[in-house]
Amino acid sequence: MTKKLTLKYYISIIFCFLSATLYAEETLVPDSTFIDRRKEVYQGTYLNLDIFNPIATAWRDGRFEGSLSLDVDLWHRLFPAVEVGVMTADIKEETYKYETIGCFAKLGANYNFINFKSDRRFDHTFYAGFRYGYGYTKYSLTDAELENAYWDESGKYANLNQEAHFGWFEVQVGTRVQIYKNFFMGVALQIKTFGHFYDKSPWFPTYISGYGKYGEDVNFGLNYSLSYRF
Repeated sequence: MTKKLTLKYYISIIFCFLSATLYAEETLVPDSTFIDRRKEVYQGTYLNLDIFNPIATAWRDGRFEGSLSLDVDLWHRLFPAVEVGVMTADIKEETYKYETIGCFAKLGANYNFINFKSDRRFDHTFYAGFRYGYGYTKYSLTDAELENAYWDESGKYANLNQEAHFGWFEVQVGTRVQIYKNFFMGVALQIKTFGHFYDKSPWFPTYISGYGKYGEDVNFGLNYSLSYRF
């Protein structure tokens, strides 16, 4: 699947989810239920568990990624957020074996564009956000077959216990829907770019924790989460 098709696929998911968000305005909460939050600054803290990326391991050649995030509702407009996660991969091909393990963290904020009136009957959001991400990755390459055409020789090569510290910038667009009382579900498109290493190295990892495949100018990601509001 090309990047263009992948982006269209992600955008279609966001659009369908947003349509459900707007439809729920009239159906989710009874008309007699109103919330007067005109003077409230702090309106809750959300704990979000991503369930899409762990499931996506099934078609990612053994690459697992999972994350947990926390965001704070201020005026129901601004949502400062922090996210942490892990990534592992065990990729076996005919000519090499690649193993990696790492962790990542993201810090930023979302801005909500809808449903922030004082007498709203639900707490849906449609938002755009910004993140700065940091990923640490430890990786090893083994059983790599190399050939020397000059000497007509071949052999096995290994590069063990390499480390990488990587940073990037990320834009998120998504929506979160109130399912029942303090339970929510949400989906977000992630656009990751301007990746940079903290330490120079002659070796580069295949995958960066939290960022995705190294060598791409732009990486796209999808996050489907279940949330609970405190």
